[in-house]
Amino acid sequence: MIRSFRGRLAVFALAALAAGGFAHAQEKGTEQPSRLSLAQTSDNPFSALVGKRRARSLEDQAGHGVERYVLTSDDRAFLFEERGRTARVRFLCSPEDARIDCALDGSAPSPEIHLLTATRGPRGDVIYKTQEGETLLRIAAYGGATVFWPGEAQGIAASKSFGDDEPLTLAPQNYDAAMRRAQSASAQVSAIVGAAIHFDVGAGRRAADPNAAVLADAVLTAAKGLAEVADDPIGARIIAERIKRVAFLPGAAPGVALNGSVLEILYVPTLDIKGRPSSAKVAHYLEQTL
Repeated sequence: MIRSFRGRLAVFALAALAAGGFAHAQEKGTEQPSRLSLAQTSDNPFSALVGKRRARSLEDQAGHGVERYVLTSDDRAFLFEERGRTARVRFLCSPEDARIDCALDGSAPSPEIHLLTATRGPRGDVIYKTQEGETLLRIAAYGGATVFWPGEAQGIAASKSFGDDEPLTLAPQNYDAAMRRAQSASAQVSAIVGAAIHFDVGAGRRAADPNAAVLADAVLTAAKGLAEVADDPIGARIIAERIKRVAFLPGAAPGVALNGSVLEILYVPTLDIKGRPSSAKVAHYLEQTL
């Protein structure tokens, strides 16, 4: 019993010493950062590169500003927005740009916004890839960038420029804008494949949300994915034989499906670019299915 009492005294004395030491450390300004604060300063490879200790935000929260890059070989430019563990990039349209997402809507060109995931590369680089595993951007430790411009196999050097650009999200659109894009996509994709393909956005008219931005963007990414596959003569012939209509249907999750001769594009009206399949996903589905 005495031994037990002496043991309790020893424990109490150790606890008091520890508390006094901790208080002394606080007075000296030597308080150690918590495990949470350490994690917040090191879980993002891009932030580690630029040497900034930022509190990590959730993936869907606002980013840290849009950065503009210009290719060193010419005046083409792209926008980059880091959003925690993900990033977004948009390859801006240049005069007489032949890309279908630049020519689809002549009154308001809206090139595709790509959703990327960051991975650590050699020499401290950060590599940004699409959900399909395609590398679109590499940012070096010194801040320079190498970009894989759409349609070009080799990486191109780029450097930061100046600009006051808006966050990379979809601008509000009404149903008429989606209809206008659908009509243009019908004409352009039909000309590419050599057969009539009708882009049908009629189901979007029944959506409860009047903002048709995701629907309009889904038209763009679907047209771009079809055009990518049709760039090969065999792909164009198979599309012309198998697909007669592209139907855009609101649903619980974005997706692509082939129902007879109808290519169904499922979209979620409230999820910004996450609410529609990317052009790469549409192209990958067609290549695997047709």
